[in-house]
Amino acid sequence: MNTLADRFVLESEIARGAVGVVWRGTDRVTGRSVAVKFLREELRGDPAVVESFFAEAEVLGAIDHPGVVEVRDFVHTDSVLAVVLELIDGLDLREHLRIHGPLPAAEAAARCASAAETLAAVHRAGFLHGDVKPGNLMLDGDDGAKFIDFGIARAAESTSLPSHGTPEYTAPEVASGASACPGIDNYALGLVLYEALTGRSAYRGGSITDVLDRHLTRIPVKPAAVDPELWAVVETLLSLDPERRGDLDRIAAELRRLAPGLADRATAPIEPELRDRHEASAVAHSPVTPPAPGPRAEDVRERARPGRRHLLPVGAGALGLAAAVAFVFFALPGGGSGEGENVADPPTAEASESPDEPDKPTAEASEEPDGGPSETDGPEGPGTDSGTPGAETDDLSDSEGGGNAPDESNEGAPVDQMPGSDVIGSPLPGN
Repeated sequence: MNTLADRFVLESEIARGAVGVVWRGTDRVTGRSVAVKFLREELRGDPAVVESFFAEAEVLGAIDHPGVVEVRDFVHTDSVLAVVLELIDGLDLREHLRIHGPLPAAEAAARCASAAETLAAVHRAGFLHGDVKPGNLMLDGDDGAKFIDFGIARAAESTSLPSHGTPEYTAPEVASGASACPGIDNYALGLVLYEALTGRSAYRGGSITDVLDRHLTRIPVKPAAVDPELWAVVETLLSLDPERRGDLDRIAAELRRLAPGLADRATAPIEPELRDRHEASAVAHSPVTPPAPGPRAEDVRERARPGRRHLLPVGAGALGLAAAVAFVFFALPGGGSGEGENVADPPTAEASESPDEPDKPTAEASEEPDGGPSETDGPEGPGTDSGTPGAETDDLSDSEGGGNAPDESNEGAPVDQMPGSDVIGSPLPGN
């Protein structure tokens, strides 16, 4: 049995991504289980990747909040670069939705309230997460959620650090080439809430360019089964103007207020329907927080037109949106993390507006076979191949073709050739 730093006994590989390999282990000093994320051996000579790995550990260490995976230690030697984290057993939201279908509306509201509170704390600490998505949220207890991946999180004031994100969860202003702001996390949280209620990703399908354009021009239609007040929170978070996406602490308070009155049984998965952003919503509501003046929708769409120069940066230069299809790098000034991965949830029986949306638990979504731990040579073996199914965990949108099945989400397309965010502390492969 292999030991890291004469303290952490490594037991089995549990996840593998484009940048890191995660092992389950035990801390000999405390007796607690841990997750040890190693930087892949072949990437230790890449200064940019190493810097990003250090940055993630720094961000995690700087945020002391129960909704963020806890850093236990950091090991840096000539042959090993690893961060030791608390191990969170269970499913992430993506896997839950794929296996079990949508969450009950009450549970979806409570877990997203927990996520909103965590993101508010992250922003207060001076960081942007940048890769909020179901695969980066572990289900914690009966109604909580814990962020496990800060691979592309950055300081909020940063304006020049290139990174990549997951197109399915990319805010319209980033899709158009504008600077990122804390509102990108609000927007992605709105999509997570939508998926938790419906079991489906709202924007997947087609090329990356198609996905990004839909964020600018389209918005989901309220499913008949979703409670109108809960849908008002979704629409607030998905506002085109970042200034109108609400204060996350108030969003969390509203979700906690609504949760007790929402359905405690899930609906069947609901296929997404989109409408033009300029069309009036079928649900009349007041936003959770008063709107603030901001850029007009026409201005944001104008920035996304072909030929405009503020398109997605790739590496050090600004190339066109077509280049993003090849490289999928987004400059997320101030922070971001891109989970190229997953799925969503629904609401109350009282709110059901159609007999076609029964209030029943779903059993759709095939269970994946469990994969046993792979054999490896230990702490010096982050570069060895894992026998775990769904090995590559760091993915960007690869939404060409296909329907909207949960396990076809572009949250799960492999991108071994690019440095990016990894599933950290997750005991599940393929996230």
